[in-house]
Amino acid sequence: MKKTKIFAALACAFALCLALAGCAGGTNGGGDNAANFQGDWVLSGGTSDGQELTAESISAMEEMGLYVYLQLNEGGNAVVSLFGTNVEGTWEAKDATTASLTLEGDTEDVVLQDGELVLAVDGNSLKFKKGAIPAEATEVQRDENQAAEPEA
Repeated sequence: MKKTKIFAALACAFALCLALAGCAGGTNGGGDNAANFQGDWVLSGGTSDGQELTAESISAMEEMGLYVYLQLNEGGNAVVSLFGTNVEGTWEAKDATTASLTLEGDTEDVVLQDGELVLAVDGNSLKFKKGAIPAEATEVQRDENQAAEPEA
């Protein structure tokens, strides 16, 4: 059931990306294969219900302060950030083009295709390209965390 919730949330996030853009006009045992995946990945595209998420719609989302990114850290820790909400998990390289991503106990494969990391679930997909996570994206998360902490 958790798997459905996490990946449904990713699909919902993708659907929200399309809607907003439309409105706006543990341990890694993969050896050397881990280097293919390790690092920061930013949203570069995808599909949901037959609709494509384009670079223009992603730019429009980011102009509104809405970011989606994936961090695959050394040691097998992972973070998926959806519009400032982080979900932590783990990852492991299975081979040179496939890694497993586990979020809240549910695991899906991510596949390297044409330089992009593709997460496909139930006919929908999110694509990520390696790149720097914009400072604005992490500032949004820090601001949320600070607001959630009670004052002394």
